[in-house]
Amino acid sequence: MSSWSCLYCTLINDPFYTICQGCGSQKPMDKKPTKSVGSMVPKIITDTVRDVSNAISDLVTIKERRPAHNFVRVSHFRTPLPNGPFVDGQSNNPNDNRYPSTSTFFVDTPQVERPSRYENVQDAAEDPHQPSMCSKITSTLKKEAKKKSDVIYDDIIKYCTASNSPFIDDQFLHNKKSIGVLHFTKNGVKRHEEPDFLHWLRPSQMFTKDGRSFPWSVANNPRPSDIEQGTLVGDCWLMSAMALIAERPDVLDEIIPRKQYSHYGVYQIRLCVEGKWKVVIVDDFFPCYQHTNSIAMAVGRRNQLWVPLIEKAMAKELGSYSKLHGASLTQGLSMLTGASCVNYNCPPVPINSDDVDTFWAQLVSSKESGFLMCCHCGAFENAVAESEFRAMGLLTNHAYSILDVVYEHGHRLLRIRNPWGQFVWNGKWSDGWPGWPVDLKQRLLNRRRDETGAFWMELDDFVARFASVTVCKLRMDWSELRVTQDVGSRSDKALQMIVTETCEMSVTAFQKGAFNKTDNLNDLMVCVHRTAGDGRVGELVEMSSRIADNHFTIDEFFLTPGEYTIVCHSQRALLAHKKGRVNIVVRTRFPIFAEHIALTRKMTQESLHQVIIKEGDVVQNTNNGVVIRTLTNKFRGMIIMADNCLENKYLHVGVDCSHSMNIQSSRGLLQIVDVVPPLSRQVLIVLSTIDDSAQYRVSNSLKTLVHHKKYLLPEMWYEAAVSSPPKSQHYPPLDLTTFDPIHSISSVF
Repeated sequence: MSSWSCLYCTLINDPFYTICQGCGSQKPMDKKPTKSVGSMVPKIITDTVRDVSNAISDLVTIKERRPAHNFVRVSHFRTPLPNGPFVDGQSNNPNDNRYPSTSTFFVDTPQVERPSRYENVQDAAEDPHQPSMCSKITSTLKKEAKKKSDVIYDDIIKYCTASNSPFIDDQFLHNKKSIGVLHFTKNGVKRHEEPDFLHWLRPSQMFTKDGRSFPWSVANNPRPSDIEQGTLVGDCWLMSAMALIAERPDVLDEIIPRKQYSHYGVYQIRLCVEGKWKVVIVDDFFPCYQHTNSIAMAVGRRNQLWVPLIEKAMAKELGSYSKLHGASLTQGLSMLTGASCVNYNCPPVPINSDDVDTFWAQLVSSKESGFLMCCHCGAFENAVAESEFRAMGLLTNHAYSILDVVYEHGHRLLRIRNPWGQFVWNGKWSDGWPGWPVDLKQRLLNRRRDETGAFWMELDDFVARFASVTVCKLRMDWSELRVTQDVGSRSDKALQMIVTETCEMSVTAFQKGAFNKTDNLNDLMVCVHRTAGDGRVGELVEMSSRIADNHFTIDEFFLTPGEYTIVCHSQRALLAHKKGRVNIVVRTRFPIFAEHIALTRKMTQESLHQVIIKEGDVVQNTNNGVVIRTLTNKFRGMIIMADNCLENKYLHVGVDCSHSMNIQSSRGLLQIVDVVPPLSRQVLIVLSTIDDSAQYRVSNSLKTLVHHKKYLLPEMWYEAAVSSPPKSQHYPPLDLTTFDPIHSISSVF
């Protein structure tokens, strides 16, 4: 036997396969169809599987065209999901034998008229040039996303019913690419392997731990103990988030709107992808081990599908299962709920009692508000610390769920769960701890023994061994506005809002297409300003931290009635001429009105100056009118700005940052000198990290001189003065032919 090429997707399959591992088509018969006279010139197939049918039409006549699968084309639909199923001619309904497995036909959907301005509805929703907008209740936005998907879902069901065939998602094919290169640990050794030992099966073909004790269902009274993480993908962040969702049926109902088991394997999963609501359609084929036919990824105990379905929808959106490896708790909770997520760091060592009390108050407040909470066990590089944690039943650099927070008999306790469903804390207040008071043991332990992988831990032990807590502030009754803005292009926009009554607000920003990528704009910063009476960017109200992440949140703050402007910054985009798109989500207790306005470079500069004025520290403020500020708060690096408030003298200022570590300069050098004219302001230098994941150190030495001369002086920096062209005011020189929103000089008043 020899390998065979698929007639539809051209994949070379191993000889023992009778079904194509790429598209699911049947192996062709030995007798090849005769080509028609008018179709002797073959077409080169270069497009995706969805377009292969067009090439095949050129190769065979209508009578000879007998594909083994229905091919539902939905490219003409306005809704972009999905691009249609392949169906394999076999019904999963054991009572329905109306159609033999070989009966097949080819169908095409009628063309639906679309708006001329946009390719699809998604483009229209993301158009930053759209007119004024009003925020909507979260539930309304979810319904709108589902309505778009229902059009596709209904047509898939219609065709699958007519052909009595299960759905195969051609946008997430059953091949190695959809799984990706796997990163896992086996026998203590970290491995990176191709998924050659896996194949794709439907639930009725799989072997499970629960066997036939439970019928297959989407959800059967879900609980956290139903979730078991697979060993091939490090997505504990997602499993921990789902464990919390299991205790919130209302949230799970939003994620999976149709909970009926589908004999055709068609399911809708509602996710918030990069800040945009989206209903993802998936089939029910899952990667399984070839030698056992057991599922290789996440498992839903008691034969429930909601766990592997959500995991598969996530993998589809990110591109493969392997891309689920090593994300953050914030990403998992925000994608499942669409809510804003904030991180509370555990008090540092040495632990201060006041810090611990504040941290406990944050946990109790979050629990009483009904928010979802996860936690992250401390990450340690040395093997000794890791072995010590394992001896106590904890895993370093691992995500856990927080199921409960209680205060009992003077003890502050947390109920924590390992998504593995096993390997738990064995210290104080663990299940086997001999010091349990009888009444507490009955109330807190014996009544919750069915929660596999869960354990109690006292607060002091928790803050000593865990790094942070992620809180998902889920509020179904709040309004939200989701918009897209460009960063680093000449068509950048700002979001101008009108607030009609005092309300709470939070702002979250997502960099589009940045999940698990390394070439992102890692210095994004979102600022909320009051809008001045003359329309300029005014006083800073609140800002996000400049951190190395592809999304971040400004936690709740209050706004009084008035006009406000939201500006998204990226010094890296300005200096390196990089471009990006950012989805911004504004959540408020009451509806707000907003519109996009052009973000000029002058507005960008005004926003940056306001940030430094409010969040920066004054390091030099002399009576002669010189003010030097440095910004390190909420900023990974440093910004130095000089104000010359004198009317007739020049400010000569030198900065030496040459002793910094892991730092790069916006001026190209770590040692600079500038001359600031009278009544003027200038950002002298922006220092940012080279490696955003590594430690850094900023060291700066300032030297100032007030002088009547307006050119570089030798006494400030001799080498700079003698090597610069005559009448120079800046070293390294600045390009004064164009307006630089960072370093250009502006009026101090």
